[in-house]
Order: sequence, then structure tokens, then C-alpha cells
Amino acid sequence: MVSYPLLIGSDGQTHVNAKSRWLANRTFVGKDGAGRIIVGTTKEAFFPLAALAEFLKSSPLDLKIALNFDGGPIACQRVRLPGFQRKFYARWEAQVHGNDVQLLRWPISSATWSMPMVLTVEPK
Repeated sequence: MVSYPLLIGSDGQTHVNAKSRWLANRTFVGKDGAGRIIVGTTKEAFFPLAALAEFLKSSPLDLKIALNFDGGPIACQRVRLPGFQRKFYARWEAQVHGNDVQLLRWPISSATWSMPMVLTVEPK
């Protein structure tokens, strides 16, 4: 997984310098004021990175630091156990240039294959 950019820094400010209007499914990991680790994902391609950073900063999650993970179809999925079930949520991404919107549809939502992925959170 890609982990860039830092959405909210330890100074409490957003750290996304890109002015891109690329709308994609987004996944993030953060730490709140109580020291809890929060992993979140969007269900649709709604946020450009700067808007996600602002949303998280103003949300009631009390995030003290947040890092963006790679978005798109691989990052935006649900896994259920013990019978193992996987569902991909990503269906499209969009690049916006002025008044032009280019939609990129992903055939992956109907895929029967899967890519193994592991995310661990461990104490220092």
C-alpha cells in the first residue's frame, strides 16, 4: 500500500499541498486524542486528498494525526470472517479539469480473484 501524503500532522494542520481534483475512494489511518488507532475508508469516490484532510480535521473523530493510504479498488474493500467473504466497493474514479470530468470505471468490483493484504498496528 502507498502511504502518502500526511493528511493531518502532529501540529494539527492539514499537510496536503496538491490541488488535484482527482476523486477516488480513500483509505486512511489515524490516531485520536485518546491514543486509539482509527482506520477508515470511503465507500465511493468522493474526496480529493485536500478535501479529505479538511473533512478529517473538522470531524468529531478528534484525530491528532492521519495518514492517507492508497485509494482505489484494492484499498476500498470489506472482508468478513470466518467463512471469508470479500466485497470491493470502488467502482470509479474521476479526474476533474475545469468543467471537464473524466470517469474511469473499474471492472474490479466483479473480480473473483483477490490480492492478499495485511495491515498491522503494533506498539512501539
